[in-house]
Amino acid sequence: MKKAILITTVSSLLNMGFQSYAQNTMSYTDPESYYHKGIELFQKKVYAPSREEFQHYIKSTQKSLNSNEFNLTNAEYYSALAGLYVKAPDADIEIERFVVNHSDHPKAKVIYGDLGNFFYEQGDYNRAIQYLEKAVNANSTSLTALEFKYKLAIAYYQTNKYDKALPLFNEVKSIASDYSIHAYYYSGVINYKNANYDAALSDLKKVESVAPYKTEIPNWIANILYVEKRYDELLAYTEPIIEKPNGRKIDDMCLVTAEVCYFRDDFAKAAKYYDRFRTFRKGTVSNQVTFRHAYSLYKTESYEKAIENFKKIAGQNTELGQQAAYYLGISSLKANDLNGAFAAFERAKNANFDKVVQEEAQFNYAKVAIDLGNSQQGIAEIENYLKTYPTGKYVDEASEVMSEVMFDANNYAQAISYIESLKKKTPKLNAAYQKLTYNQGVLDFNAERYPRAIQYFDKSLTQPIDNELKQNATFWKAEAAYAAKLPEAENLYREVINSNNNETLKQKSKYALGYLNYNNKDYKQAANYFKEYIKVRKDESNRQNYEDAIVRIGDCNLAIKNYDEAIRYYDLAIKENRTEKDYAMYQKALTLTFLGRNQEALQIFDRIAAQYPTSRLVDDAWFQNATLELDKGNYQNAVNLLSKMVRERPKSGLIPQALLKRALAYGNLKNYEAALNDYKVIVIRYGKTDVAENALFGLQETLNTLGRPEDFSAIVDEFKKTNPQSGSVENLEYETAKNLYLNEKYANAVTALLKYISNYPRSSSMYEAKYYLADSYYILNEKSNALKYYNQVISDNRTSFVTKSALRAASIEASSKNYKNAIANYRAVIVSSANKRDIVTAWQGLADAYYFSGNQDSVIVYAREIINNGGNIVMGASNKAQLYIGKAYMAKNDFAKAEEEFKKTIAMAKDNNGAEAKYFIGEMLYRQKKYKESIKNMQELASEFSEFLYWYEKGFILISDNYVALNDYFMAKATLKSIIENSETPETVDIAKKKMKEIENKE
Repeated sequence: MKKAILITTVSSLLNMGFQSYAQNTMSYTDPESYYHKGIELFQKKVYAPSREEFQHYIKSTQKSLNSNEFNLTNAEYYSALAGLYVKAPDADIEIERFVVNHSDHPKAKVIYGDLGNFFYEQGDYNRAIQYLEKAVNANSTSLTALEFKYKLAIAYYQTNKYDKALPLFNEVKSIASDYSIHAYYYSGVINYKNANYDAALSDLKKVESVAPYKTEIPNWIANILYVEKRYDELLAYTEPIIEKPNGRKIDDMCLVTAEVCYFRDDFAKAAKYYDRFRTFRKGTVSNQVTFRHAYSLYKTESYEKAIENFKKIAGQNTELGQQAAYYLGISSLKANDLNGAFAAFERAKNANFDKVVQEEAQFNYAKVAIDLGNSQQGIAEIENYLKTYPTGKYVDEASEVMSEVMFDANNYAQAISYIESLKKKTPKLNAAYQKLTYNQGVLDFNAERYPRAIQYFDKSLTQPIDNELKQNATFWKAEAAYAAKLPEAENLYREVINSNNNETLKQKSKYALGYLNYNNKDYKQAANYFKEYIKVRKDESNRQNYEDAIVRIGDCNLAIKNYDEAIRYYDLAIKENRTEKDYAMYQKALTLTFLGRNQEALQIFDRIAAQYPTSRLVDDAWFQNATLELDKGNYQNAVNLLSKMVRERPKSGLIPQALLKRALAYGNLKNYEAALNDYKVIVIRYGKTDVAENALFGLQETLNTLGRPEDFSAIVDEFKKTNPQSGSVENLEYETAKNLYLNEKYANAVTALLKYISNYPRSSSMYEAKYYLADSYYILNEKSNALKYYNQVISDNRTSFVTKSALRAASIEASSKNYKNAIANYRAVIVSSANKRDIVTAWQGLADAYYFSGNQDSVIVYAREIINNGGNIVMGASNKAQLYIGKAYMAKNDFAKAEEEFKKTIAMAKDNNGAEAKYFIGEMLYRQKKYKESIKNMQELASEFSEFLYWYEKGFILISDNYVALNDYFMAKATLKSIIENSETPETVDIAKKKMKEIENKE
């Protein structure tokens, strides 16, 4: 509209010029062509060339005697306009000259208005003001003057000259016109800026429903009502509009409405309107508004959203930042984010602006540290609180918390020392002391520190407050005494049986007493205890011990020659047991031989080899079968069986006995050369075994039979060389080297043993010397040398140290990641050893080696073997095996099954395996992008497994990784900062610093 007014005015002037030109055609001369050309160019807005044409015309006409005055005046006018439009330096002078020279001319009266309009439309308000002021003063037509006044007012407004603009707007709005409505708006805004709120409100309400101002006016009105503290009127006005904006802008309206509700403690509405405000206002918001928004959310229990907003200012080193950090901590607690609360309280307690907030934060920081499982830090912080605030608000509660920490503390020794140092102990502290000392006793027992465990169980028993704890302390004291081979173990077990209502502990004590008497060779009493034990119904929790007790009852009866009873229990084991069926069959067969039922025994021995070809008892069964055949005079059958045994089980510990039996069979078959060879092997290779002397007698008798008694002396000489007498130099050298090993002087032992092996390569003691040499190297951490000699011991197969060597060799190979060799050695242990502990250890090694070599199915097989058949043999073996099942499924990316197995591990015991399982659950959640669940899981790890430092610290590193994934750099950095400041592990600190730098680079 405004532009149209200007164009119409200029067009009318041009038309007037053309009409004059038409009316003066008679006076048209050649100079008139300049004028005509100038008009044409001006009309096309080609101002610079147009001005040049007009200038030519003016100069040529001034020299003419017959000039066209009308066209000359127009030429001066258009030249001045064109000069101004192209910003000619002399344009202003030319205009003023025109006005002075033609003051009565109509164009002199409109030129200022035209120029003012031009610059107004161009947005050059300062130049517009220059001409519009003159236009207002020069123009007397009221309508035209009103337009110029309005535009002049707008120009003043746009150049912030509100004092000049307001009177003009007031004048314009007082006269009914197209401009009055707009004048009301601008005068309202200026009155608002001048704090003349009543006038502003009156003006703005006049245009509240007028386009285009109706979208903005509600915000202005709301702000006026807020500034004037007319809060009831404000709410009555704003709330309906906020509910139905209908295209109106309501961002400021939402803010002031929220502010009113906030200071009236109507936090639900405040939170609602702050939320609406933030949806409209995307830019920067003041810290005060952000705090009030967050606090409103906190008061309405919208903790997650409160946390998000408090974080925006909690990192600032200001009083408001300290308060935000404190409430961030409280909100995080409400949201069960202990790690977030811990970091926030730490920031709030370290700020010194508000002492009340600082005290609150200090105390809460200590409590959260305890809740996170870091009782040591929690205790230190409570002590710091009591020192800093001796008369503080939470002194009494702090003492109570300190007492409660003792119940949940994992650093038992420190907690025990603390309680013991107190002069006055409350009932709560005594109860805590009973539990703490009991838990410390269990830890020491599991670490095989039995005397120390007994000391702590005794301390626990001094405070018999919790009867169940008392009963457990008595039982585990008995277990520790038994493990330490102390005589009081038997009475302690009986005390548990006689004075205990805990049936599980009673049963375990009966089982232990069975073994105690069994080991003391009181087989009749042992059998009675084992029988008492199996009276209780078998379930999965006691299955292994139950099945073992059945077999032991058979062994006890065998030992006291109650053969029929022994067979009855062996049959029961064969029928019902999952494990040791081969052993029960073997023992039954032996028992049958004592009853003279050799044919039945033979059949069972045969079945063992057929049904359990990998059993460690196969070679024993073959040997017993061969013995029975030999006793029956079936010498060839005996030879066949023994030859098969020597061939297929060359590392069996029964080889010397088998060779002796075979030599006897050969002798009876009159195959004296074959018998002679077996006797020689025994004498030369197994000269230190118990059968060597019998072999010498057999050798002498066979040589006599062959008529070669003279050969005996040479063989005896060879025997003496490989088996020196106790007083010989060779034997003294060997015993000296061996004693260096036994006295733990391993470096010296290596030197002496190497010298002995070099000097006496044919000595039978050399094979044993190689083991001591390998073990010395192993203890000295020279693993490659150790492996070399362990392998020789295994391949020689001439000592009782083959199984130990295979276990050690397997361990070295595994540590060097030579898993194929490790697996071969562990398998050799399973085949050759009769010791159940060695077998379980080998199963553990196999699970470990298969895991790292990527064969997860085999991991699961051997881990389940441990759980089902060997969990009670090696302390903690079942827990570790259960962990490996979870790790195997995790490696197979079956996270659901892995989590299920890890949870079983955690349920078994609060040990290192449980801590590792908990960590891996968190890692799987992280890998599945379930970051919040992972954080929660790691917080639980910190609370439940804080004594397992490696996993505790890894858990916090993973927490920071989760926060990074959530783009929550504030919490990620706070977590890492806590690690850097509190960890004493250099590797962990280095990792945290590296991750901190990575985050800072992202920000």
